[in-house]
Amino acid sequence: MRIHLVAKDHLEAEGIRWLVESQMTGMELFKWDSIEEFVKEGLNEFPDMLLLDMDTWVQQDDSFGELLRKSHVRWLGISSERIFQTAYRGLRYRAEDVLFRPFSPDDLVKHIQQIRYQVRSEGHRYSNDLYNEDQSMMIDYSDLFLTDKMTTQPITMIAISTPDLNSLPRLYDELHRFPFTTEQQLFALADCVLCVQCEGEKKLFHEEYHAFLAWWKGDKGESLAIVINDPPAFQTLKETYAQTKQLKEKVFFDGYDIILSNSQYTDWSDLDPFLTPLEQRQWIEMLEKRDAKEIRKWLEQEFFTYEEPYPDPEMVRIRLTSVLAQVRRYMKSYNIQTMEWEDCYHAVFQQIIKKPVIHEIVQELLAFITRLLSHGDGDVQFQTEERSLVERVKTLIESNYWNSQWNLTDCADTLRLNKSTLSRRFSAESGQFFRDALHQVRIREAKRLLKETSLSLEEISGLTGYSNQSYFTMKFKKLEGRTPSSFQSNV
Repeated sequence: MRIHLVAKDHLEAEGIRWLVESQMTGMELFKWDSIEEFVKEGLNEFPDMLLLDMDTWVQQDDSFGELLRKSHVRWLGISSERIFQTAYRGLRYRAEDVLFRPFSPDDLVKHIQQIRYQVRSEGHRYSNDLYNEDQSMMIDYSDLFLTDKMTTQPITMIAISTPDLNSLPRLYDELHRFPFTTEQQLFALADCVLCVQCEGEKKLFHEEYHAFLAWWKGDKGESLAIVINDPPAFQTLKETYAQTKQLKEKVFFDGYDIILSNSQYTDWSDLDPFLTPLEQRQWIEMLEKRDAKEIRKWLEQEFFTYEEPYPDPEMVRIRLTSVLAQVRRYMKSYNIQTMEWEDCYHAVFQQIIKKPVIHEIVQELLAFITRLLSHGDGDVQFQTEERSLVERVKTLIESNYWNSQWNLTDCADTLRLNKSTLSRRFSAESGQFFRDALHQVRIREAKRLLKETSLSLEEISGLTGYSNQSYFTMKFKKLEGRTPSSFQSNV
């Protein structure tokens, strides 16, 4: 098996080489110092696997990702950046996985072994005659991804997946042994086993796969999802596989222990994966109030009410990480940054980008947030009363900057302080006036909206607490030295 490694850290690269060569036999590892060098020389040899340090990947350059996707190279990412952009890039360009430093040697070995199994399976040709005696219609892996090969007669394509990818080799073997009435060709893929049949009654196929699901559940005690696609005639195998893959991705919404059968094909519906300014304000308020009931309600209404046509699961995952980003902001505000809580946070992040069913992801996220909020009841450093006055005022500003009617009086009422006392203490302890701190937050958010959205200046001024656009422009120019329009044109 040929493994190519793109890494900027020489010591880490040598450590990986030693690990691969000492733990596994039959391995060849080639090291490249840059992506450019790999593209120029390494792709000519078409490696079985690419280990890629994603920190060497220029953030704005997606041409390399498109090259990976078109070449169908199996690749595993390594990164120090635990951010959703890194995870999304891995998902978008079909990485087998992304390992975030520090990762354990066992995890790396396990992933390499899984990929080696897939490579060996692809090299294996199923010996039964599926279509005719000269096997002119035998399907190759390339027919599913690259060629425009047509079938001469109707086929049924079935994708079988399991929540535990470690079970795929066993699933592959059991499908070979199961007494189906017709022959089938099996393909071991990264996230499922694909079965292709062309003879026999389609209704019988459905019944037999129901029987296989029941047998697997009873004998192995594990979940499965089976997607059965009876495509229309006169289309390529590549088109049929693409349809089957989309049907399989609906398991993200419908869950396991089911059989999905195609009725009609629909594109994913549109979904903006990022929280709107209003939604961000909602999350700031819910977290500040530690309102677990309202948070549960928001998450369930947002993520448990999808109907067909579903949105793209990748967009839903990004939206979930946008929610997690609000939780991260809250953790930083209250200085909840112990190793234990950091591990919990990153565990939830991994669940969001990897777990196969949305219901389970949301439950994990909700459980984490609930523990985080209840943790403060017995933690002195978490208590609002124990934080400094400046911290409490800045937290309230972050929660209310969008409200043009909110001012020093409202802040003082919330803190149960005299307005003059609050103004004097805040100025003395922070070194700035309350109104200046409020304007700084409002202009900071305005800059973010100018960069990230196409909203008009009138809309942005309203969303950041300015009821008058001219006054907003004046304050922006005073703090930034240029007008909002000038700032936006140079972004």
